[in-house]
Amino acid sequence: MIDDVIVAPAGPIRPDTDTRARIERRSGGSAANAAAWFALSGRPVDFFGHVAMADVGRHSEELAVSGVRAHLTGSDELPTGTIIVILDDERSRTMLTDTGANVLTGPRDVDRALFAPGSHLHFTGYSVFRESGESSADDFLEVIRDARSRGTSVSFNPGSAGFLVDHGPAALLAATRGAHLCIPNLDEGRVLTGASEPGDVLAALLEHYELVALTLGRGGVLAGVRGQDPVHVEARLVDPVDTTGAGDSFSAAFVSELLASGPVVDRDSASISRAVDADRLRSAAVAGTAAAARAITQLGARPQPAHGLVS
Repeated sequence: MIDDVIVAPAGPIRPDTDTRARIERRSGGSAANAAAWFALSGRPVDFFGHVAMADVGRHSEELAVSGVRAHLTGSDELPTGTIIVILDDERSRTMLTDTGANVLTGPRDVDRALFAPGSHLHFTGYSVFRESGESSADDFLEVIRDARSRGTSVSFNPGSAGFLVDHGPAALLAATRGAHLCIPNLDEGRVLTGASEPGDVLAALLEHYELVALTLGRGGVLAGVRGQDPVHVEARLVDPVDTTGAGDSFSAAFVSELLASGPVVDRDSASISRAVDADRLRSAAVAGTAAAARAITQLGARPQPAHGLVS
């Protein structure tokens, strides 16, 4: 859970003096944003996280407005995490991050009673990139095993190419072994695999995960299931306002569309079902690109009340 401070300078930032800017404060955090987009599917959504004790009520209420059941633990010692998001003229972003109480969030927070056939667990790499706290790679492997054993599908979004470089891709690959779906952008995929071309990145990631959706920005998405031919879907080209939350909205819509046709996990093998064919994969990618296009035409990373998940 994060508080976003979004800064849109009126012109080039001038050092050692003032630069006029539009500044807005929004609730954010990759996993919380994804939860809000997931809720648009109409399925019940539970979110687990940590904030400052004083912020538990505020963030719980804001998630409830989005249709998310919040399970927040308050900290008396750490503040709620904060990110300064600076937008430039091309609407790309520079992000300055203070993780705050997020360092306390981990797999042990997740209520295993929610795992059941047809349910889904989604998490982001930010919960793995931890400077402190008690969680380890073994904790992530345990929650993934528990989910799989109960027929729950598992996806994750790596979240940050920069943090991947800082912490090392091997650590993330080790902690997420057994997850069914990986949903990175191209920069994250390149760091994870060492490959450069999208097709090579996808192929390398499919050695680790059964299903991969590789987002390519204005190049659309390249998605594949292990053992099948990949599919490519074009992006919906729009004039961006704020690209924060694009990956989270894509992840939620992609997974929600997959699940709309029924469980993606075979109950006997706990692996991705053969039912995820090219048509089902393409439909999920189309839904993801539609949601991402909507997300980047608004300020802030969560859906506006009038938004639907797909159109």
